[in-house]
Formats: sequence, C-alpha cells, structure tokens
Amino acid sequence: MADEEKKDSGPRKRLTKQQAIGVMVAGGVLLVIPWFIPAEQGTTLQAGKMLVGAAGFVLLCLGSYFRP
Repeated sequence: MADEEKKDSGPRKRLTKQQAIGVMVAGGVLLVIPWFIPAEQGTTLQAGKMLVGAAGFVLLCLGSYFRP
C-alpha cells in the first residue's frame, strides 16, 4: 500500500492561464451573443441561438475546468 500513488482530483492536462482566460472569454461571448439577436419562437434561428448559447456555456465550463 505504500507504493500506491495519490489520486489527483482534476484533469491530467491543464491549459495555461492565458489559454484558459481566452476559452472562458470566448464562451462568455458565445453565451451573450444570442441575447441581442431577435428571433420568433419556433423558428430555425431560435434553435441556432440556443445551440450557440449552449456551446458558449460548455466552453465557459471547460475553460474553468482546465484552468491552472
């Protein structure tokens, strides 16, 4: 049991500070952009806005997860 390595919680690969900030800023921008584009409910544009917002949220979360 003495040879067992300690498990590190978190990702094995990390981004640099500047990369993580860049990914989070891009995610934030993608999250906010759909607020300023008007679209009627039930249209393809609204679905696209939702996908862009979801992608922004995912990028924001990934940037914070892989931060140094």
